[in-house]
Amino acid sequence: MDDKGRATVPSKFRAVLEKDYGPELIICQKGDYLLIFPEKEWAVNEENLSKLNAFNEEDREKLRVYYSQAADCTIKSGKILIPANLREAAGLNKEAVLVGMSRTFEIWASDRWARKTG
Repeated sequence: MDDKGRATVPSKFRAVLEKDYGPELIICQKGDYLLIFPEKEWAVNEENLSKLNAFNEEDREKLRVYYSQAADCTIKSGKILIPANLREAAGLNKEAVLVGMSRTFEIWASDRWARKTG
């Protein structure tokens, strides 16, 4: 990560994103890490979220958490600018780990990833 909060997307991730999805991404905080959705996959996620009952308080809380922490971003010159509030929540600084997760990927602070993977 650079001083402006930009994370370099590894070339193999970029190649898949460019080929199958395009540059538009959605970033969400998920516990100790950030979850990155290509825009097309976010639409699938929203379809699943729409099945929750907004009048059920437990479901509403899930919806509130996801939507309130989501941020749009675009890959530019192979980098994504991560908003400061999400960087802070995930404990991101200079060292970050990107983890591919099929149709999404995660960004972890390297120290949190080390603790997670033991």
